[in-house]
Amino acid sequence: MRTPTTLRCRAAVARRVVAVVLLGYMSAAVPVYLVVEGGAGAVELLFGGCLYLLIVAAAIAHAFGLRCRMILDEEGVTFVEPLSEVRFRWDEITAIAIGGDSHTWEVEVRTLTGGHRPGSLKCLKWFGRPRSLRRTVETLERYRARAGAAAADS
Repeated sequence: MRTPTTLRCRAAVARRVVAVVLLGYMSAAVPVYLVVEGGAGAVELLFGGCLYLLIVAAAIAHAFGLRCRMILDEEGVTFVEPLSEVRFRWDEITAIAIGGDSHTWEVEVRTLTGGHRPGSLKCLKWFGRPRSLRRTVETLERYRARAGAAAADS
């Protein structure tokens, strides 16, 4: 039995790292602005404090997103999300497709019970479809085909 393979889409990880860096910068910039501005009233300080807490919460959420990955083995795939894990057997997966919305590429893993869009496979559309996303989908399809062939041999 082969050892499980862990995959991360480089474009998806890069998106999260950039978000953490930018939000980290903003979490430092907001208090500096409030202190330097100095003449801000109580309402401005209250709104600035709320904005600061919102930015810090978003930075922490994106940092948790860095744990997103896929673990592939002969039986199936496990999508490790920021706060949960989802496991699919290869025979449960009916299709793997690349789609998305107006600003992100997403991979949808379709099963008989519905579709799942793992956070480890979500990339920004700014630079076109990332090659690492395509390679990741090809790897998923290769494992799925190998599991189907092994099941047919049995």
